[in-house]
Amino acid sequence: MKILNTLQSKVFTIIALLVLDLIVFVFCGLFMMGYDDFYKESQGAYFSFSSMETKYKIVWVFYNFWLVLNGLLLLYVLFQLYKKLILKKV
Repeated sequence: MKILNTLQSKVFTIIALLVLDLIVFVFCGLFMMGYDDFYKESQGAYFSFSSMETKYKIVWVFYNFWLVLNGLLLLYVLFQLYKKLILKKV
């Protein structure tokens, strides 16, 4: 019974983290829609820092940081799977 509770806890944690991850992406996407709506060519090239207000710069940097963090987490998970599945056979 304790193993089942631990497994349910891990599954719940993974689902919660995935939902949180999606919420962060949705927030960044919706927030950057404001930049898209109010972009003016006279301010500079589209999506250049010179054409963004400070709030959009912060969200854009955070979005890119979040992408890198997700990539590192994916590499970590793949490495753990590799250790568990492949190295166990050797």
